Amino acid sequence: GDAPFPWQEELFTRFANGTIERSLDIPTGLGKTGVMAIWLVALAHCAALPRRLVYVVDRRAVVDQATDIANGLRDCIDRDPELGQALGLGARSLPISTLRGQYVDNKEWLEDPASPAIIVGTVDMIGSRLLFEGYGTTRKMRPYNAGLLGADTLVVLDEAHLVPPFEKLLETIADGGAAFGPRDEVLRNLIPPFKLLSLSATGRAGAGKWFGLQEADLEHRGVRKRLDAPKRLTVLPLVDDQRKLEDVLAEQAWRLAEKGSRPVRCIVFCDKREVARDTKDAIEKLAKGDRKAGTPPVEIETELFVGGRRVFEREEAAKRLRELGFIAGSKVERARPAFVFATSAGEV
Repeated sequence: GDAPFPWQEELFTRFANGTIERSLDIPTGLGKTGVMAIWLVALAHCAALPRRLVYVVDRRAVVDQATDIANGLRDCIDRDPELGQALGLGARSLPISTLRGQYVDNKEWLEDPASPAIIVGTVDMIGSRLLFEGYGTTRKMRPYNAGLLGADTLVVLDEAHLVPPFEKLLETIADGGAAFGPRDEVLRNLIPPFKLLSLSATGRAGAGKWFGLQEADLEHRGVRKRLDAPKRLTVLPLVDDQRKLEDVLAEQAWRLAEKGSRPVRCIVFCDKREVARDTKDAIEKLAKGDRKAGTPPVEIETELFVGGRRVFEREEAAKRLRELGFIAGSKVERARPAFVFATSAGEV
């Protein structure tokens, strides 16, 4: 339902011509995950593209988010029979599978190798399958997994700057037809190619050609609004050898919320799960007030968002972030301050 940005239209044109650049470098908030939809529409226009799209992210929470986007695309196809026919799906739905730890693979992507499919997964789950060592797969099924992921597949590596070794592995596979495939070039050309598209927002392009914002984007009202949005940074030296880091962080966040009187949304990023957890405990203690000092209790809302959690906990945390107004488009009116304590899982 949203009008595409100029760079998305240009990327579709290139996809429709069968051209896939190695890197896509687009600032955050300008629709990189739209690559899924662009690939799908180009495929429906009979573009010479891989029929499977594998979307890889280095954080399990983001895998869930990407799966939601893929499911939304499937719903669009289900409502448009002509699009389903153009994709060769007939009356079937688009196969979508999620591969991440503590999550059962529905194996939809394995049922019909000739069908378009979207596979969303983490680095370890996709990487292990490419290397014939699929986590959670039987020994007999590992070659099937490796074969279907290693041919006729477009791997989209999101936040590629987080996992340069894995990106290098994928580049080696994409460029290694002569080394890994049949020695006879005629036979080698029979195998549908493995393609890589690395996504990043860091201004660093990987090997090979890269694609970024177009001139038309810089004149686009929506793009300019996001690029020119005010971003303010203040660096405060808060380190104190006499006090614990979590206490310092909690007090600073409490000050930003004007001791709980201002309904702010505040995220406290920490480099360790333990610090994030302890900072959450510290600010909840501040909110309880102090009878001796005559400080009344204050109502606040808090959420812990760190890695290494079970599926149920992650899903509940994602739901909670939306309820607290931290997810774009939530449009939640706040009556009391809300604090999220996160590691890099929240940043991604």
